[in-house]
Amino acid sequence: MSRATTQKPKKRLPDMSSWSDERIAQFWETHDSTECLDQMGDVEVELDVPEDFRVISLRLGAEDIERAKRLARQKGVPYTVLLRMWIKEKLAEGE
Repeated sequence: MSRATTQKPKKRLPDMSSWSDERIAQFWETHDSTECLDQMGDVEVELDVPEDFRVISLRLGAEDIERAKRLARQKGVPYTVLLRMWIKEKLAEGE
């Protein structure tokens, strides 16, 4: 007796060309992009990072990271940007 393999059917991406950025963001907050990777193409991105910026490693608890991500989503910014803003604010307060 052979086992039937059950695979999830591939989800088709909707046409988002007429969608607002907000609607697209809402879509991706409720959908898993890994189910659609085969439908996505490569994109070239040029980053304009100032020369005086340095990359650091910072250890945070998983719960703190999730809280930061949640707050960042509410503000519509990446969580790393939000954390950087908070650090700059606290450094400015201390001077």
